[in-house]
Amino acid sequence: MVNRIGGLASGMDIDALVAKLMQAEKSPLIKLQQKKTTYEWQRDAYRGINTKLQTFDKYIADNLILKSMKSKTAAVSNSTYASATATPSASGTLALEGVSQLASAARGLGDQINATANTKLSELGISNGVIKLNAIKPDGTMPTEGTDIVIDESMTISKFVEKINDSNAGVSALFENGRLSITAKNTGDNKNGAEVQVTAGADVFGKLGYTSLNGKTSGDLASGGKNAMFQVNGIATERSSNTFTISGYSVTLKETFNAGGTINSLLTLSFNERKNAAADLSAKESTFDIKKQAHADATDVYNLAKARLSSSLNDTQKVLYSDLALETRPLLAELNYNQVTKLAEIDFTDEEAARTAIANLSEADGFTPALREALGKIEIGDLKEISELTEADFNAISDVAKLEKTFNVLNKQVLKDLSGLGADIATALTGRDLSVEDPFADLPEGPLKEKLKSLDKGTLEALQSLNGPEIENLSVAADAQIKLTTAKTEMDQADSAHKAAITRNANAETNYKQLYKENIFKGDEADFEAAYQNHIANDTTPPQITADPSTVSPVTITSTTNVDEMMNKIKEFVTTYNGLIKDLSEQTKETKYRSFAPLTDEQRKDMSENEIKLWEEKAKSGLLRSDTILRSGLAGMRALVYEANPAVSNQKFNTLFNVGITTTKNYNDGGQLEIDEKKLQKALEEDPDAVAALFSNLDGKQKDTITVTDKDGNISTKEADTRGYLQKLRSSMDSFKIDIEKKAGRTSATEQTYSIGKNIVDTNKRIDTWQEKLKNIEARYWKQFSAMEQAINKANSQSSMFMQGLGA
Repeated sequence: MVNRIGGLASGMDIDALVAKLMQAEKSPLIKLQQKKTTYEWQRDAYRGINTKLQTFDKYIADNLILKSMKSKTAAVSNSTYASATATPSASGTLALEGVSQLASAARGLGDQINATANTKLSELGISNGVIKLNAIKPDGTMPTEGTDIVIDESMTISKFVEKINDSNAGVSALFENGRLSITAKNTGDNKNGAEVQVTAGADVFGKLGYTSLNGKTSGDLASGGKNAMFQVNGIATERSSNTFTISGYSVTLKETFNAGGTINSLLTLSFNERKNAAADLSAKESTFDIKKQAHADATDVYNLAKARLSSSLNDTQKVLYSDLALETRPLLAELNYNQVTKLAEIDFTDEEAARTAIANLSEADGFTPALREALGKIEIGDLKEISELTEADFNAISDVAKLEKTFNVLNKQVLKDLSGLGADIATALTGRDLSVEDPFADLPEGPLKEKLKSLDKGTLEALQSLNGPEIENLSVAADAQIKLTTAKTEMDQADSAHKAAITRNANAETNYKQLYKENIFKGDEADFEAAYQNHIANDTTPPQITADPSTVSPVTITSTTNVDEMMNKIKEFVTTYNGLIKDLSEQTKETKYRSFAPLTDEQRKDMSENEIKLWEEKAKSGLLRSDTILRSGLAGMRALVYEANPAVSNQKFNTLFNVGITTTKNYNDGGQLEIDEKKLQKALEEDPDAVAALFSNLDGKQKDTITVTDKDGNISTKEADTRGYLQKLRSSMDSFKIDIEKKAGRTSATEQTYSIGKNIVDTNKRIDTWQEKLKNIEARYWKQFSAMEQAINKANSQSSMFMQGLGA
């Protein structure tokens, strides 16, 4: 450290002199700091561009991709009976010829009990617990799991009802005048039972008036839900709700009409479906039986083939081997007879002690941790049986276990292909060095050499330890296993189809039986089953009711494209797009004020906040002037406007130019769009689907193969980009954003991963170097001035002494 001596001797302000000298020396450092600030401003400006691109991309996705550009309006000929709205996919005309039944919700009503809403559950003998409710879902199906509702005996009935209503169980509960009512929130008929069921804690409802549930854990709470039944475009059908989607229309049924004809259509449909489902079940059952037998036969063949692997065993050894569990046998391939003798020393009559002894077997005897762990999982009986094997029996059985292990490891198709070459392969592999570059160079050309060269080294090494009969047996077993696997797959597929046919048949039977009971059967409830079975056995044509004459014309539902809404969407898109293009384009043309460098901290001290703001506005101007990334990105977006889309069926409207959308004639606008509204309106009115596809073709591909016909009628194929304009635009912006990220990174990126960041890191290093250099320069100045002060002080002292000498 330099000793700093002030200007006492010279009378000079050394501090001020050094400060002024250092101010001049700091000039390179200040320039570096300003350069760093410029880099940071430029990075932030780039990231601001990416934020704007991301915002615009989200606007496109949310408003023009996820929400279809097409908009349709539905017209209903008679709103008394139905209403409808059209989705973008609505097509054709729906003719609603009749509605025989509206959908309704199931309801259950308990008996009146001696209680009020303020009665506590404990007063009714109900204790703490959990009830579980199952209720029909909006799609007409029942949930696989019910909803748990925890109850407390201190609850009042009012609180209990409130808790049910606040749950997501799908039911509404009401308690008034001593009676509890349970209603399904969703309409519809559960074909397989009640629409509201209690699957746990049913006795709670038994004590609240549902007397049939007293003492039970489960039961029915509400039934009688109905599906909406109607006929549309000549087809009788049903839905669980009065509001449903069909052919792109969202239809709501309001009233029944022309019920008789609809019921007769439903009876015919259900009668025939029952017959068809039964025939389908019979066919699927027959196919399943055939595939099941084929699997059984394949299993027998496979078992015989597998038995060939143990053909080297005598009868006693075969019994010993077959007695061992399947998971035990592979372990025999890991053991040697010396280890078997160690197992023989263990007392297997005490299982706990035996397990402990196994865990403590010595690694010196080859009992690795993995082997001890495997032995610990084997049944004690199997371990005892292995420990009692003679050496001859163990060796024979171990050889078979090794053969089966090889079989399980090797590729079955490869093994199958070795059929007929077993002995030749064994001979060719005996003593052969498989580590050389071409181990089979000495073999004559032919099937054997070709086959051996096609096998990988692991397979060859596994086969090298086998003899000819063993290889042949493996190939036969592999072939049998492949056929068994195929048979199993076919059986499983047939089983799945059979189960689906069973479900279809059961549903068809339930549906028809219910329709018959409600519309045809007129007797007592007790006689229904016999009457129904007699009908099924004897009637060959569907029954019909005497329908009332149709007095209501079919309700027609049609759709038209909402051209005005599509026009508004396109205009809004163009306005938003132009705002982005204007912003980006202006940044490439901003004036660069080179005389306005970033302010240093010292400069800021002498300026007001407003002066700093005005200065930095000038300093930040032109950061991205003539930037190649922005200009390239804008050019890519601008070029898309004139690209044709061959996937648009109507070639009149396969470019934005053709539908009235072009870039402005003023090049300085940077590629902003303008609309010829008359031309766009005409295109939308003539073919709105083509215009929608031009903008957004979700099925398009960047590299799609299309068929083209030339002027002479010749047909050929070529590769083309069939994506819609919006998809292409988003892709172009993605590339734009990636280029910016390479330059300026993301907010979370480290500085070493993008080019401006690397410049900042490099500038920081140079700043650190200069700061260290300035410390040395300042120290040198102080050293020089201190030396000057010392010299002056010494001269003054000598002068004083000299004067004193003269005076003496």
